[in-house]
Order: sequence, then C-alpha cells, then structure tokens
Amino acid sequence: MPATPNSVRHGFYAVYVLVSVIYVLLLHVTPHGYKAKTALLLTFSDPGAIGLILAGGIVLLEKDQGVHDCLFVTPLRLREYLIAKAVSISAISTASAWAIQGFALGLPEAPVRFTLGILLTSWLFTFLSIGIVARAKDMNGFIWLSQLYAFPLAVPLLGCFDIGPSALYWGLPTQGSIILLEAAHRSVSMGNTLAAFAVLTAGTLAAYGWAYRSFARSVLSGIGKGAGGK
Repeated sequence: MPATPNSVRHGFYAVYVLVSVIYVLLLHVTPHGYKAKTALLLTFSDPGAIGLILAGGIVLLEKDQGVHDCLFVTPLRLREYLIAKAVSISAISTASAWAIQGFALGLPEAPVRFTLGILLTSWLFTFLSIGIVARAKDMNGFIWLSQLYAFPLAVPLLGCFDIGPSALYWGLPTQGSIILLEAAHRSVSMGNTLAAFAVLTAGTLAAYGWAYRSFARSVLSGIGKGAGGK
C-alpha cells in the first residue's frame, strides 16, 4: 500500500492507536446510563473525524516529500492508490471501533452491520480527505477546508439527541453511518438497514469520484499527462 512505511515512521498510526486507547478509558469512567450513546458518538468520530485528519496528513506529507512523483511514474494506477489508502485506514478504524465497543459495552449484537458501518464511514471520510488535501496548499488550508466540508456530515448526530425529525437527515450519507453503528446495541429493522447501507454507499462512491477527479487535476497534472490516472 502506498506510503505505509512513511505513515508508520512519522507516527500517524501511533497517534490513532493512542486516541483509541483514550476513548476506551473515557468510556470506562462514563456513567452506565450514558455509555451506549457516548460509545456511538466516539465510534462515529473514530473513523470519521480522526480518519479525515489521518488520511489528509499522510497525503499532504507525501506531497511535501515528492512521493507522488515517484509513485505515479510506476504502473501504479490512481484508483489503486485511492483504494489502498482507504483499505489501510479502514483496517485500523475497524480494529479500533471493535476495541472501543468490546471493552466498553461488549460485542456488537449485529457484527456485520456494525462492521459495514465502520468500513463505509472510514472510506467516505478517507476519500473526502484526499479530495480536500489534493486542493490544499498547506496543513492550515487542509484543516480549514476539512472542517468546512465535514461539518454537514456531522449534522445527523443531532438525531441522537432527538433534535428534529430523522427524515431530515436521510439526505446525508452519515445518517446511514449512525443507523448501522446503532445496530451494535439496539434492534434496527431490515428496511432501515438497507436504506442506511444504500445512502452510505452512494455517499462513499460520490466521495471516491470527487477524490479521483481532484487528485488527477491537482496532483497528477503536475507529474505528467496521464500518469497514474489511466
């Protein structure tokens, strides 16, 4: 997978693990009546907010170090690069989410739905992050843009506090994330599960397409015509 050694050497994954440990400790001191909802919020933010910064930080570091100049003169295709990034980050997201849930509340009641929610949410934010960082000039620009783009995706969290009708949030892919993650410790109908999967998958595919176009236009165009994008 592209630049995984760089990611390890610069401590990106170590920071991810540290934050996950902090989440577990936080849940251990959370009153029992609030544990389920707190676990949902933390599990959502783990592949979401943290994954957003992690993916962007890795790609921005690669840009600064000229890694892409070397990568995309090889037979590596852009789609392979994007998928490798998404898979590597979602692997640690999934492990972290299972650790958070397992240590705090026990194993999820619907492990397949829970895992799909983590994977798709991680891929959504990873592709979003790559699309943003491809356009950013520096870390400050990336952080500002990432908050701007990610804020609407956090709006469905209001539904966890019974703010507004849930129908308002179905236009955002992260409503699907929340429904699938809620299946860890409460019953979710098959209809809601399928709807959640559909809206989250659609959002993830849209984010992938945007990341592909942004990266090809802003990064690959400076390397050589057609490099990596064919």
